[in-house]
Amino acid sequence: MRFTGFTGGLLLVALPWHGAAQTIPPLPHPVRDSAFAVHQLFRKHRHSAEGALGTGAASIVGMVSSSARGEYELVGLNALVTVVSTVVGLRQAFRYGSDREGLIVRQYEQGWPLPADIRRRLRGKYFRAE
Repeated sequence: MRFTGFTGGLLLVALPWHGAAQTIPPLPHPVRDSAFAVHQLFRKHRHSAEGALGTGAASIVGMVSSSARGEYELVGLNALVTVVSTVVGLRQAFRYGSDREGLIVRQYEQGWPLPADIRRRLRGKYFRAE
């Protein structure tokens, strides 16, 4: 019976998200371009947010299925996993959303410096083309 809860959670994770179908892959940029690095950083964190939200959704499915069967042993643990992963996922989704990314890149292309929190998170790996 746990397998059906796990499978249901995986199916929820596989559902397309609202903005996922509308994303267009970025155009190739020069290898050392800061705008390209910002795109890479935001893309990585958006994928992490989707994973955290998927974990929260799978945990909700597990809680519902186990409580429907009358098994209340792991409901507290599932509630904790749900809350933590959902909060982390929502925080990253808002912080690294495509709207904020577009605003930062537009401002950077107009000559404004990158915000301090973004500059701190940029590492060499984001400047390299894959």
